[in-house]
Amino acid sequence: MNIISTLTFVILIHVSASFYFSPKCGARNQNQIADCTTSTLRSSVPLSWITSEHVDSLLPKNDAIAILKELATNDTLLDNSEKMVSKNWKSLEKRILEETRTVRELLGDETSDRLLRSVQKISDYDPEAVKAFLESDAISALLSKVLFDGIFEFFQNIDPLGKIVNQLPIIGPIRQQIISETKRNLDRTLGPSVQGFLKSYNRVATSQAVDFVLSPANRDVFNSANVKLVSSLVDRPINTLFPADMGERLVKDAYGYVRNANMEEIEKYVDLVYDLIGDKSIDNAVNMKLVLDASPTLQRTVDALWVRAVEASDG
Repeated sequence: MNIISTLTFVILIHVSASFYFSPKCGARNQNQIADCTTSTLRSSVPLSWITSEHVDSLLPKNDAIAILKELATNDTLLDNSEKMVSKNWKSLEKRILEETRTVRELLGDETSDRLLRSVQKISDYDPEAVKAFLESDAISALLSKVLFDGIFEFFQNIDPLGKIVNQLPIIGPIRQQIISETKRNLDRTLGPSVQGFLKSYNRVATSQAVDFVLSPANRDVFNSANVKLVSSLVDRPINTLFPADMGERLVKDAYGYVRNANMEEIEKYVDLVYDLIGDKSIDNAVNMKLVLDASPTLQRTVDALWVRAVEASDG
């Protein structure tokens, strides 16, 4: 349950109620509505009206804010809703964890290969996003560790002290003791020096990594890496893609967010949504008339559902 789904749910309820009392149909009670919906127009009337109305006409912004506040502060509703969502999710999760087929088997080879080809064509990376990722603390720590371990592994493999001491005219046991003690001292002194160097060099390494990722010359290399990553997911069984407790944690986190939601932040979010789509209608996104004309079966299905809904309200 999040702000988007809640707002959508609220709009749908408001749309239904608004149509019942809408002058577009001319109905003022259930009998009149039934007369209207059983006419030759049937669902065309409500659909035409709903799809042509702006969002802020169907559900004014202040009403949306008020409804969201009322829903978000009703503990009984939230508790009941969370229990239902958790129960349904557990049933779905059980089915998912029993699914041993791979994504490729479900999608088919042709669709899977088409997906991988599309992934391979992704050639543009957002520079700011790449920079933010590579400059993160986790990546910085990773670079430091890899460079630090590489430098020490190099010194151990070439063993410059051992080669120097071995050339000295010293008896074997004494030579080994000198080498061991020298290495211990070198580790104590070299370690902090290397770490101090890496603290400043990390910035240089990160900058070079950003340039490497964004370079057009390396685009094919990273495209292949993207394909390899997605391909590994496509070829894995469905039940290995979802951690067993992921759904439960997401449900708890979602409802925890709603329970502790800052109402001022919700208002800002609703303001943003209405600034973007408040003056838009469904017709701005898809021509429903063309959709229904293209599929007579869909038209009959919508008509039947509408009539059943009105009949149920009469009962």
